[in-house]
Amino acid sequence: MKPLKTISVFLIMISICISVEAQDTIYTSLLNVSVTNFEEVPSPGDKIFFLSKKTGEMYSGISDKDGKFQITLPNGSEYEVKIKSFDQPMNYLPIQIAEADYDMEFDIGIMYELPKTYTLNNVHFDTNSAKLKSISYESINELAELLLLKETLKIELAGHTDSDGEDEFNLDLSQRRAESVMKYIVKKGIEKDRLSAKGYGPDRLLSEGNKRKDHELNRRVEFKVLFKDSKDEE
Repeated sequence: MKPLKTISVFLIMISICISVEAQDTIYTSLLNVSVTNFEEVPSPGDKIFFLSKKTGEMYSGISDKDGKFQITLPNGSEYEVKIKSFDQPMNYLPIQIAEADYDMEFDIGIMYELPKTYTLNNVHFDTNSAKLKSISYESINELAELLLLKETLKIELAGHTDSDGEDEFNLDLSQRRAESVMKYIVKKGIEKDRLSAKGYGPDRLLSEGNKRKDHELNRRVEFKVLFKDSKDEE
């Protein structure tokens, strides 16, 4: 009878191992992602993020010259979809991948365009100076990273001041500040011929008020997209 008990225990152990192995199996879905603009022209160099609401895990892929990439995501979760933009990611429509005990495959289309003008967040300078404060680096680094991905993108960096002081001084200051941001971006590996810098002084105020918050709103660095690709010149 002892051999029978040994066989019985051995079979139970096999059953437990098979059960554990089955529980550890992670089924996934292969996403064939296509990124285009609103005219359905392929958009290369876009970094797309997928954040699982179930686990908090982040996945990402970058579109190739045809605007396409593939990514594998675990089944059974809703995913937030975000697109890398100039400093903060852009939110896109979420996707839901059903719970399934088998692998799946889907085609996903993402249609969007970057803003043509944008104000960089938290870009600040020393008073009456073109020296960047360290708080500015994070936002400008994000812009530089996007320019590395979007290899055909060309932009104008525009410096703006408030209306305090002489217009001539403010015009010169805004020019030097725009050039300061441009030089920082060039140091991050962006070709200088993809960038231009222009100071507008106080000519384009966002607020005519004279309170501190009005002046802070008017002191800013914006950029304008000049050129995207051979099919889309601004």
